[in-house]
Amino acid sequence: MVDLSSFGKIAVEGPDALGLLQRVSANDIDRPVGSVVYTQWCDERGGIVADVTVTRLTDDRFRVLTGAGYLASEIAWLRTQADGDVTIRDVSADFATIGLWGPQARDVVVAAGASAGDIGNDAIPVRRAGTVHVGPAPVHAARISYAGELGWELTTPIDWAVTVWDRIAAAGAEPVGYRALDALRMEKGYRYYGTDLTMLDTPYEAGLGPFVRLDAGPFIGREALAEADAAGSGRRLRTLTIGGKDYEPIYGGEAVRRDGEVVGRLRSVAYGPTIERTIGYAYLPASTPEGTTLEIDVFDRRVEGVVAPDVLVDPRGERMRG
Repeated sequence: MVDLSSFGKIAVEGPDALGLLQRVSANDIDRPVGSVVYTQWCDERGGIVADVTVTRLTDDRFRVLTGAGYLASEIAWLRTQADGDVTIRDVSADFATIGLWGPQARDVVVAAGASAGDIGNDAIPVRRAGTVHVGPAPVHAARISYAGELGWELTTPIDWAVTVWDRIAAAGAEPVGYRALDALRMEKGYRYYGTDLTMLDTPYEAGLGPFVRLDAGPFIGREALAEADAAGSGRRLRTLTIGGKDYEPIYGGEAVRRDGEVVGRLRSVAYGPTIERTIGYAYLPASTPEGTTLEIDVFDRRVEGVVAPDVLVDPRGERMRG
């Protein structure tokens, strides 16, 4: 389990809330109540200005989750684009969020006091959310996973945070930090805004094309993304495995070379505990084939890297389905 309470939480509510979120989101937000939608927000050029999840709580009430460092910019973006009867509120301090993931996550949360029926696959499928109780504490359980394993983001009113945390810990969950989560998400090919995704990158270049809904109505950046989709991307974010089984002191920003020429620079880097390799992301020419051998500048030496599959562990996502 990991404390995600630093996540920014934005309440978007009112008769025109859906229209606003449809207008700023590249993905389709008009899903049934309880749906959790992963989406990018783009500018007119198709550059990514936000990477968020949107949960539909009721027909006209939504909760947007974003990184702690981007809360102010996301609220400002929404308010700039808002029109009609909609309220936008920062509710970050009202709730705590705990990530609980792993093969035994369901057993742990049931042992902590949740009903097996309320937390089961039928009650809360992947990318859906529902209300459960961990003992006496009300919890909004969103079935999404930044770790690529079975589990939920468990959001509870702040007054219940310690109760939920202590019950889950007592049931056997092991606390981890963001560095561990970073390694797990990179093994799954998940992106991080501000490092892998910026205003200079489009969803197609980042490998997030499946989350763009060109055929579901207008949104900011749609025309630019449609043109980019038709033309094809000249570069794309790729996964690299670097060096051998030993950890490499690589932190991001290092030059990536092919035949001695710099062809890109590393974005995110982490050591993957499952594959026992250092993993890096880099934007490379789209024509670079999988298996290509590259070199990474590491201080005063160069370390071999190989262009790998986008998803290194469980590429079919079976673990999340539990």
